[in-house]
Amino acid sequence: MNLKIVYRISYFAIFGCLFGHSSIATSQEAQYKICFNFTIITKKSDAQLESAQFEQQKPLLQGEVLRAQSVFNQNKAQNCPEIKLAHKKIKHVSWQEALRLSQPLDQGFNETTSDYQGRKIKEHLNEIASIASKIKQTPDIKYYALLELSPGLAIVNAEAALVTMDAEQQRIGDSTSLHELEKTHITTQASITIINNKLDYYGVEKKNELVKRAEVMLKKYNEIDRASSTSWQEGILTLWNDAAAQDTSIELKNIIQHYHSQGNNCIDVYVVPKANSPSRGSAEVKKNNDWTIRGGAALSEKLFPRTTAGRGHAIILTQDGRKTENRLAHELGHLLIDKRNAHFGKEAKDLMHENSLGGSYLDEEECKKIKENIVNF
Repeated sequence: MNLKIVYRISYFAIFGCLFGHSSIATSQEAQYKICFNFTIITKKSDAQLESAQFEQQKPLLQGEVLRAQSVFNQNKAQNCPEIKLAHKKIKHVSWQEALRLSQPLDQGFNETTSDYQGRKIKEHLNEIASIASKIKQTPDIKYYALLELSPGLAIVNAEAALVTMDAEQQRIGDSTSLHELEKTHITTQASITIINNKLDYYGVEKKNELVKRAEVMLKKYNEIDRASSTSWQEGILTLWNDAAAQDTSIELKNIIQHYHSQGNNCIDVYVVPKANSPSRGSAEVKKNNDWTIRGGAALSEKLFPRTTAGRGHAIILTQDGRKTENRLAHELGHLLIDKRNAHFGKEAKDLMHENSLGGSYLDEEECKKIKENIVNF
């Protein structure tokens, strides 16, 4: 983070030093500087072109920074530290480019889907062969050492790769490729047999459970990816609050991977058309059904390590915010307070109220946490 600390010596302390008034103690006040990079993703609407949306968003975001500054200024009375906020870069991402964010994380932006699928098939076949080779090289491999190789997942992926290759061969109908496919089948099945036999040695039931768990996990992740991709087609970024879903959607992880700002260490703020997440609790389900529209999210490195992937904290904001809201300040508050349940017990007047409709108050305990955390922020 671009966090600079400036120590201010009060005027009265300087006056006292100059004129020998030793009874006036020197006081130092730390000022912390935090800056933001904004990446705005636009989606053309019937009423507005993307270029116009981008130009409209820029002053709105500058207003967000000013309101956030005002919020932290107001809370110095509760012993919150003095924080100076600024914005640096503002980038534009078109919707045509943004649609590619639904690609798998390891698919290059310039890599075609067919090339990617071909590469993944080779990786899965190489992986199953590698595990079989390690078992042959170490016949007495321990059970937990074997589990570290993810044999269940490797078996499921290899079998799926063979099915995909069969379908592709039938589509092409080339006799040469059929011969190569048969050789690949024989080699891969031999590797699977070696792994299965070793797993059977440690218990058939354990092996069956291992493979079944891998199948269920892959199915769930595929369903999650399809749901978030469908949502993104409409300009709605899915913010999963399910740890089993690897914390967040592929689209969000791709946003951070591809648009993270290099160089100035400011907090990246990604501005998207809309966002939602699965409804939490009976009240939200009753009001909004299964999905609830969100105004933003804070992604700390500690709570979302797989999403941020070493690229620093990140903030998500949506483009439907009102000028009376303090969304940026609210999400920055999440990062600075660093509590999972920062919304708990909060009222509309509070900055950390879950709806963030304009509240700005931070209590002394929150300010204490901010003061503790900002030193290493």
